[in-house]
Amino acid sequence: MPVALWLYLASYIDRANIGNAKVLGLANALHLTSSQYNWALSIFFIGYVLFETPSNIIIRRTSPRWYIPALTILWGLICALFATVKSASGLLAIRFFLGFAEAGFLPGIVYWMSCWYPRSVLGRRFGILYSTVSLTGAFGGLLATAIHALDGTHGIAGWQWIFIVEGTITAGFGIIAAFVMSAYPQTAHFLNEEERRIVLLTNEADRAEKGSEGFSGKQIRSAFTDWRTYVWALAFIGIYIPVYSVILSLPSVVTGLGYKGTTATLMACPPYGLGFIIVLLAGWTADKYGRLFYHYAASIVVVIIALIVLMAVENLVVRYVMFFFVMFMFIPVSICWAWLAANLAGPNKRAAAMGFVFSVGNIGGTVSGQIYRAEWAPRYVQGHAINIGCYIIALVAGAALWWSYKTDNERRDRAANQVVKRTGVHDLVGEDLGDLGDRHPSFRYYL
Repeated sequence: MPVALWLYLASYIDRANIGNAKVLGLANALHLTSSQYNWALSIFFIGYVLFETPSNIIIRRTSPRWYIPALTILWGLICALFATVKSASGLLAIRFFLGFAEAGFLPGIVYWMSCWYPRSVLGRRFGILYSTVSLTGAFGGLLATAIHALDGTHGIAGWQWIFIVEGTITAGFGIIAAFVMSAYPQTAHFLNEEERRIVLLTNEADRAEKGSEGFSGKQIRSAFTDWRTYVWALAFIGIYIPVYSVILSLPSVVTGLGYKGTTATLMACPPYGLGFIIVLLAGWTADKYGRLFYHYAASIVVVIIALIVLMAVENLVVRYVMFFFVMFMFIPVSICWAWLAANLAGPNKRAAAMGFVFSVGNIGGTVSGQIYRAEWAPRYVQGHAINIGCYIIALVAGAALWWSYKTDNERRDRAANQVVKRTGVHDLVGEDLGDLGDRHPSFRYYL
């Protein structure tokens, strides 16, 4: 968990720091038009989408211990090189390569964590991990403001220092991770034999996952023949477009409330603080009470209501308060990570399906940079309306998945003449799901 946390925090800071750098001098220094800046946001996800699926297959073929740190070092160095950019075209080019280098990290880290923990505790683990995104919004803004104080030092502008310092820190994290990461429980240097046996038996009892399971091309292909994989991708697009659009544009959107420059950056921090807390709480309640779809749907409804109020109300205080409720947007993402990982049996299928779902979902990232456009300021009514539409799509996709899982569990229960427990956990020690994976009659889906 500590390794995953600090690397993920670094990845989001490096990805989103362009928003803070923009209001702290980047846009003026490079003479960016609003269209050029929006494309700089979007082009990141083109490289991201292209490499996510093959990257997760590569991580299964090789080892997370070396692959994830190598990616971290590479994108950290690219982030630091942002300081050398002199034009809009240069910014577009380096944003593309940053996306390409960082693409394999998120699906890789989520897959890696899912190999360590049983499904009943994934909610809080992914909640802790994803809460760092909201922490990035709060801490990232404060860090960028603090680094900007170096403005003019050694003839380097403050916005350039932001990329240099944050990129260098990330590369350092990657080097440290290469020495402390363990690929899987069966090779973990910090576990003794008894602890290793407990971890492996727990995962086997939960979903018949064997620590010795090797690479299987047939299981990887099964990820692409399962129709749910594509519905999951649709759900991810629906929840990722609003999240990315707000993360990338909140400092600019806050300027529509009358705040400028450093003040706008700082005023964007408190809502992220609430986001940090509620994601942690949602992860805890998801593990304790189950009902992952209910967590998913309820949080989406809260965000939709907040966006509607932002569209309808002109009072600046009310609109600022609504941004706190918009932070419920983080909950569906962490819940989806846990829900998706819980319902994919077999490490090969899980790696491939996660890579594909994250890849297609992040196509939404190419759109997100176009949502809060400068010409729609200061109310951004059109941007809020687009995000509402995305959430409606996500609700429909999530409901379809929930219903299919529910009916499959009921059908398997009837066939096996047994009553499934509320959590859907079955003791699968000694069971071999084979290439069927989660399609095996003994497997039960989480709802």
